[in-house]
Amino acid sequence: MRRWATAVCCLMLVLAGCGDPDQKLRDAAAQSARAAASEVEMTRLVVEQLQAHHLWQQPADQMVADAEKSLEKAASSFSSQQPSTAQSRRLYEQVGTALDDAQKAVTATRIALQGKDVAAATRELAVLRKSSEELKQIGELAK
Repeated sequence: MRRWATAVCCLMLVLAGCGDPDQKLRDAAAQSARAAASEVEMTRLVVEQLQAHHLWQQPADQMVADAEKSLEKAASSFSSQQPSTAQSRRLYEQVGTALDDAQKAVTATRIALQGKDVAAATRELAVLRKSSEELKQIGELAK
């Protein structure tokens, strides 16, 4: 009886490791997209609060720099995935593009803020909103 239970446990572990590769990529995409969306939203809120004079320049600079670093980690984590089917390659490209666009927007915002150019940072708000929405939609994949 004990051998049988051990065999069943081993079989379950093996089967758990043999999941659908597309599903694994979707899960990784959703996780990275949710993390990235959070950082993009943080950047957007910082710019809006700075614009409304509810936040000082120095903390705003630091918060956006921190968001940029976290966004880079999320994008790097996803880029290490290996798509194995045509469908997963399409998803990989879509998510990679969304993450790249988000990184560019957050980086442009950081550069503007560190240059004390709140007007330029404000012009990034539309791009930040669009990136955030796209990443949120991708983040829904695993639900």
